[in-house]
Amino acid sequence: MSFAALLIYPALLLLLTFYGAAVSGRGKCSPDFLRPEQTRMIQAAACVGIMLHHLTQQVTSYGVFTMKRPITIFNYLGVLFTALFFFISGYGLLTSLSARPDYLRSFLQRRLPSVLLPFWLINALGILLNMFGYKAHYTASEILSDLFGITLVNSNGWFIVEIVILYLIFYVLFRLIRNRDAALALLCLATLLLIAYSFRQGHDPSGAKVHWFRGEWWYNSTITFIYGLLFARFKEKLTSFWNRHYAAVLTVSVLFAVVTLHNCVYCVNRYGYYQTGVFISARFSAAVTLASQSAACIAFVTLVLLLQMRISIGNRALAYMSTISRELFLIHGYFVSRIFGSVRMEPFLRYAAVISCSIAAAAVISPCIRRIVKYVISFLTRNIPEVSISPSTVGQLHRSRRFRKVLAAVFASALVCLGAVPLFQYLRAGKEYAAECETLRHAKVGDEVLWGRYETAPEKWGKERVTWIVIGKEEGRLCLLSKYGLAGSWYHQKHEPVTWEDSNLRALLNSESSIGAFSRYEKKNMLRTDGDLVTLLTVKQAEEAFSENEDRILFITEAAWRSGTNANPASLHIGYFERGYCYSWWWLRGEPGEKSITAPIVDPDGSISVGQKAVNKPSGAIRPVIWVDPDLTGSSG
Repeated sequence: MSFAALLIYPALLLLLTFYGAAVSGRGKCSPDFLRPEQTRMIQAAACVGIMLHHLTQQVTSYGVFTMKRPITIFNYLGVLFTALFFFISGYGLLTSLSARPDYLRSFLQRRLPSVLLPFWLINALGILLNMFGYKAHYTASEILSDLFGITLVNSNGWFIVEIVILYLIFYVLFRLIRNRDAALALLCLATLLLIAYSFRQGHDPSGAKVHWFRGEWWYNSTITFIYGLLFARFKEKLTSFWNRHYAAVLTVSVLFAVVTLHNCVYCVNRYGYYQTGVFISARFSAAVTLASQSAACIAFVTLVLLLQMRISIGNRALAYMSTISRELFLIHGYFVSRIFGSVRMEPFLRYAAVISCSIAAAAVISPCIRRIVKYVISFLTRNIPEVSISPSTVGQLHRSRRFRKVLAAVFASALVCLGAVPLFQYLRAGKEYAAECETLRHAKVGDEVLWGRYETAPEKWGKERVTWIVIGKEEGRLCLLSKYGLAGSWYHQKHEPVTWEDSNLRALLNSESSIGAFSRYEKKNMLRTDGDLVTLLTVKQAEEAFSENEDRILFITEAAWRSGTNANPASLHIGYFERGYCYSWWWLRGEPGEKSITAPIVDPDGSISVGQKAVNKPSGAIRPVIWVDPDLTGSSG
């Protein structure tokens, strides 16, 4: 079935959203504008959009297959749908605070269980799925870590972790600071600092499967949380202006949304997070992408707001979806990746299977979770009278002993959680490192060893151990060659003569994103070759390491294939891909100081070619080489 048939799913999303919608009269703002029932239904529609986004990433290999396939636009829309969640969260916080003087009194007891309990319970389902469905081995500490979100068994849970952090910052600031505008300004600043901190952490974690503050999803749509806060603060003035000049504002908003989306797509493809270290500096390319996505998020949310001013959405299906959207958001990832991820089926059927099963599962578990949440909130608020309190009483609470205890508990919990993440990484990395060094001390040429972690199996959570072949050993130092092709790139971006020393591929191999595959312990034992920690084989080394062509045939990981690494078509039909990998041609490095417009490679059949591939040929497999001394105690620099 053609990819064009997949457009039926966006069409169904539009039907779900706008069927039964009512349009207000000309010049009149909808009486339902941003009412809680409306925002919940907007979130439900956005949740379905996020499902389409994740499915499209899967069937198009994250946008690799883009030729005249309109559905691929959903690769770039996930950030926009997530922006609606952040906006509504920020808007809802400040609106509720303004409408209810006693809002903060029971804020933690009501708000945190409503988001954390679904998160924890669905994490528990994921653990059970891994243990009994996929025979994963768990220690007691790993179960607790995955259950409570210290490590994310469900990668979609990042949103819950981040929004809880923002809730806690909101609570502390507005309880401590009486001037609400000052508290609002500090909350906006704290959110910007959270974005900046997450941005500095880089794209993906190395080592353990922790996703806290890692990945562009931690910061590329968070800006709309601030937008929601500010919109709630200045709602009357903004809506009054928009209503008076609605036609002009809507026209500008549509143009702004189209331009920023186009720019967002261009920047993600040109400077995106997975391209860092190839075009220009990693930080700059990531910053360009962040700026373009933030602008697109603001533009999209503004367009939705303008449409909401005139259109009240609502029908039975959408209203029902709004009651299960939180569970649907959390659980659909299991069906996208774990359950159906490795099942070969037509894209049209994949969309149908994932969407229908996700909705069915959410429908089953949502009533149970709601009942548990209701019971827990009732228990936590049993001693809090349900009455409004005056501002003077709020002031007294600021000085109360109970308030100080709650505040101390909040800070203590935050510190424990934040400390547990690096502690978990530290302990796990140290244990792996000790075992790796012991294996390397006894390894012989031809043995396979483990060193570092990298994404090789997208259907699994976290990053996998990297397997290396020992191809050389000198006085205890070992030369390791990756067993599989881990990623793909061109040798150099431009079609021009270039030396290995000046190539983009050399820069990529030694970039922060690549070196991040190794723990702080492992880096101390890695030796430099011609100034590089990670390099490639030369033609001579490839000939010496493997005497037969068939020994040089390189299988690439599924993650490499999905990210666009070249795959030999024949390998997709001879059973290799069924086992999780296929084969590809791979880059070698040129002779030192020698400029050339071509670069040496190893062909899919294992033969070596020197002048065949232009340096800007995309998607050649990368098979890194490292030198390791397991007994080295100093830093390699």
